[in-house]
Amino acid sequence: MKKEKNPVLMTAWIVLFCLSVTFPALAQEKKHEALLGEWDVQTEDGQFTFVFIFSMENDTLTGMFQGSSGEVEMEDLSYEDNKITFTVNVDAGGQPMAIDFSATIEGDTLEGMLSLQYGEANITGNKRK
Repeated sequence: MKKEKNPVLMTAWIVLFCLSVTFPALAQEKKHEALLGEWDVQTEDGQFTFVFIFSMENDTLTGMFQGSSGEVEMEDLSYEDNKITFTVNVDAGGQPMAIDFSATIEGDTLEGMLSLQYGEANITGNKRK
């Protein structure tokens, strides 16, 4: 005697599979939701201004940095427990320079620090509406 497959059971398995693939991606985006978008950032003294742009691409957090030296991709980007860290490598008058950023996100504001070979500076920023 040959067993017939139950179409309701097969449909349920397909739905469960689709949900198991979709929900992790949605959860990942939700986790980064507070960060996603464009941020206007400046050093404490207002001498330097930047734009941070955060987005999700293929379930991966990505970022771009816009400053006086142009636009570069953020490297070693990490966001956990409202804390963000990343590095950008910029052209400083023909010489490459790495700048490390770290900040805490609270609502639509960020506060943190940038570090480079010449020292450190406090940064603050606001998310664009």
